[in-house]
Amino acid sequence: MFALVRNPRIFFRDHSKLREISAFWSEKRLEAEPRRSEVPMAGLATFNFKLSQLYPGSGEHMLNTCSNPDCSNFGQPMTERAERRELWRSKRPDLTPEQLKLFETNGPGAYKLAGSKGKHLRVSSSFQFEHNPHEWSDQRTIQCLGQTRDGAPCKSGFSILSPVHLEEEIDRLRNYNGVLDGPACGACGIRLLDKPDEFALNGTHERTKDRDGKPTKKKAAPKSIRVVHKPCKGKKGARFSVSLPHAGQKNTADNLRILAAILNSAGIIDIQRTLSIATGKSIGMSRIYDRIAWFEEVYLAYEREMLRRWKAKVEKSGELIEHRLSHDDMVLTVNWETAADRRNTQLNCAVTADARSGYVYRLDVDFDPRVAPLDVFNSTYLNEDGQPQNLSQEYPGSKVASAPKFSWQRPTGRFHESQFFGACVNEIRAFQIRAKRRMPKKTKDQQDERKEIIDRTNGMITKIREISEGWFGFPFNDTDERGSFKGVTTRDTYTKGAHFALLKEMLPYGSIVLTTEQEATLPPLLPHIFDQEIRENRFTWLAMSFNKKATKPERQRLVNGYRRARKKFRDQGLYDGRFSPDMDEQAITEAYIASGLSTALRGTSSPFQISNYKTKSFPSLWVKSPTEASGEISKVVGFPIVPRPFRQSLKRIPYDQEQLDVDLRAELSPLVYKATLQPVSSFMNSLRTRLSVADRADSGGARVGGSYIQGAIFKPKILVSILNIYRVHYNFFEERSYACPYAEIDDLIDPPVMIQRGMPIPGTDEFIDLPPKPKRMPAKKTPAMRHGMDAFTKKKDGSETPPDLYRVLYRPWLYMGTKLGARFERSRKTGKSKKVLSEKQA
Repeated sequence: MFALVRNPRIFFRDHSKLREISAFWSEKRLEAEPRRSEVPMAGLATFNFKLSQLYPGSGEHMLNTCSNPDCSNFGQPMTERAERRELWRSKRPDLTPEQLKLFETNGPGAYKLAGSKGKHLRVSSSFQFEHNPHEWSDQRTIQCLGQTRDGAPCKSGFSILSPVHLEEEIDRLRNYNGVLDGPACGACGIRLLDKPDEFALNGTHERTKDRDGKPTKKKAAPKSIRVVHKPCKGKKGARFSVSLPHAGQKNTADNLRILAAILNSAGIIDIQRTLSIATGKSIGMSRIYDRIAWFEEVYLAYEREMLRRWKAKVEKSGELIEHRLSHDDMVLTVNWETAADRRNTQLNCAVTADARSGYVYRLDVDFDPRVAPLDVFNSTYLNEDGQPQNLSQEYPGSKVASAPKFSWQRPTGRFHESQFFGACVNEIRAFQIRAKRRMPKKTKDQQDERKEIIDRTNGMITKIREISEGWFGFPFNDTDERGSFKGVTTRDTYTKGAHFALLKEMLPYGSIVLTTEQEATLPPLLPHIFDQEIRENRFTWLAMSFNKKATKPERQRLVNGYRRARKKFRDQGLYDGRFSPDMDEQAITEAYIASGLSTALRGTSSPFQISNYKTKSFPSLWVKSPTEASGEISKVVGFPIVPRPFRQSLKRIPYDQEQLDVDLRAELSPLVYKATLQPVSSFMNSLRTRLSVADRADSGGARVGGSYIQGAIFKPKILVSILNIYRVHYNFFEERSYACPYAEIDDLIDPPVMIQRGMPIPGTDEFIDLPPKPKRMPAKKTPAMRHGMDAFTKKKDGSETPPDLYRVLYRPWLYMGTKLGARFERSRKTGKSKKVLSEKQA
């Protein structure tokens, strides 16, 4: 019998039960296909709800509340009308009936359901709605009924999101898909790194005596250390052993070769081939994948420890710093996993970096590699007997007794659900192709067995489509993109929210200036993630745009023209007495910006911003900057969130106001000066250049479909690991010159070095002397060194170099700050053993 064992809910051993369920779902498939095509789209039954029935709460980050910082509902969850009336009646008994009614209808917590977009419309035509299809919207919009500070109705709208899904995404990204989870108690599941004080050391695994019975000298670290969870002491699994990540590696000599290949555009096959040539032995893929996972863990643990030390140092100094951050997105495409499924997986990467140092804080991908789509579908939407479950939301006491779960109610709502359901179907179809090709079919029994497997898996496909299309109304995903079989793409909204929530945890206390592009997912998220900073006037959000299609000669011409114009402006100011010779260069640049600001419009009369930014929550004025620094040509800047006093006056200015007064220009110019995307652009350009796995998978046209990239990754999990490795290496171990976007180049203050030149005459030993050429020699440092982290090695001459990579790789960074880490550190290798290891590496 052809053995298939994956999930007992799908692969039955009882063939009578198998035939019964397969027949049931095959019958449903035959009935459902024509029914869905015949359902008329007009005159369908609908569901009518009140907001109180659908409202999922606000959660820790105040989702599903008004995002207008100047509204009475900012950060205020929905409350019932009667509840608001009783609250204000008891709180303010002196209110008149008219005032009480105003608080009741427009007070804090007043919202209502609004319309929904057509792209979210769904039709349920299966199960109890088989003969009475219902049309409904999978995404509902809430309208704010609060009032702004000037007494006007707010009327801003936002889509309902799930606080639970956001917390799940934060938990996933906090430890980088579980890479930094660390060991946990086998009795209760509490992780050692979450509550280290609850764990105690319980001995080591090492030799204490030699073969002669004499005590050994403890020079090397123990192989592993026993740990016990004190609250669970005596229970099974409460006592366990912890070893360093590299303890199980039989051969460490190839580690740096693998790392160098990963960081220098080598594909997985290239790494295997290079190692085989260097060692003369065949290297298995499993070793390469294991080493990649090990590098990712060590690098991320090292970075977390360095960030913890840096944050503690800054907070101890008491210095209030201004974090100037730049955020942008990068899209990567992963190769298909099977030739039968010629579709690529698109991954969106959220990147945020520090503008002054170029340090890249986070790179988060909207992909969860821990999840197997088909297993999640089975455990979520099928019970133990393979029957549907968890499809409806109950509304007791309502006219609508039950209805299909909305996106914020479904357990799979955190995922990109159309790709999620498509991945479930595609995995089964890929299996069918392999089964037809590999299963024998010579005898009648073999043919029957083969047919049984195909019928069985067809029933599984029917079951998935009946739930995804027939019940939840998702159209079948048949595009050139698909979800991976070995993970699930997540909704970019939740990934972005988790990205910024975790970014805020990494930063020491201070003010934040964040520059982004006009991303549609940000307006409903950023005001809630940075709620406290907005209330304390410590958060500024700048949105900018520039000409990314400008050619290199055009960029160089405009940048040189800007430098000449600024120098002329500075010289004129010195001559007029407006500037002094010792005046700060930033103040001069801000004055130059103020003199050249102009209103930005799209075309001749339309607002420049996209529709998501055309709300009362944000000022409507966008301006053009006269600067052409850092290659950001034709820069246009908007001001979604600025400190409160200036924000209220800025909102009163129309988007097309031509004349900008002197005071307004003086307030806008420092913000325009700070707006830049250069650090993330530099990192993404480096990533595209250095890593072949980050190549774009261009479309091969409608007839051909997506293109396959030789050497690129087909496992999204491996791609995410390599991205993490490259980011940490970029931050800590690669010296490079970095021109801060705020640094002004002045030949008088910072004169270039004159380099002598000569041109050889062909066929002779003679040279022609050429005029010397000016050249600047910027200092090369790592982003971490520029950022103020103690991540460097100091030489005898006082110069600083990146840390010794070999020393970094074999230290217990994951357990630093715990008793376990201190025990491993106490028994580190001596300098002599380190020298031996270095010789082995060479």
